[in-house]
Amino acid sequence: MSQRKKIVTVLAATGLTLGLVSGLHATAQASPSAGPAGNLATFEGKKIDLSQDWGQAKACAVSRAQGGISCFRTTGERDAHAAKLLARMTPAQAAVACSRPLHVYEHNGGRGRDLKFYDKGGWQNLDRYNFNDKTSSYRTGSCKAHLAEHNDGRGYWYPGNTNANHYESAMRSGWNDRVSSIQNY
Repeated sequence: MSQRKKIVTVLAATGLTLGLVSGLHATAQASPSAGPAGNLATFEGKKIDLSQDWGQAKACAVSRAQGGISCFRTTGERDAHAAKLLARMTPAQAAVACSRPLHVYEHNGGRGRDLKFYDKGGWQNLDRYNFNDKTSSYRTGSCKAHLAEHNDGRGYWYPGNTNANHYESAMRSGWNDRVSSIQNY
């Protein structure tokens, strides 16, 4: 093969590769606007997609270390289920979870839908739970927490007390229905 033919072949292959990569990049850029991926929870033996609708569920618990998300009609049912899970928690599971969870509530005074998070570490985006910009009160558990204005901890962080064992019956001025992500640490 002549030197010129080799150069043309390499340039053509490079152009094809760049074109494919550009196309993939454009596709990847379009995906985020499609919205959050589904987030399946167990409710009365069935799967529900919390990112869409909670249906009859009013209280959910998120514990990835112990199998995911469970939802119930009442906080009493949820808390009884959580007590059973905590009793069976292994040391490895305990290392990545708070023994008492962070609760975020839909309304002031701890009323409305109640979503609690046990997991420590990474950010949890509330749009995955159909709870984005819907937090009006909260209760921290055994871990400290961050409440952020945008997904993935971006934007401002809630300026109130988010230390362990704190209850906020109403969000500070300008923060009602503004939280988009949480993190226990």
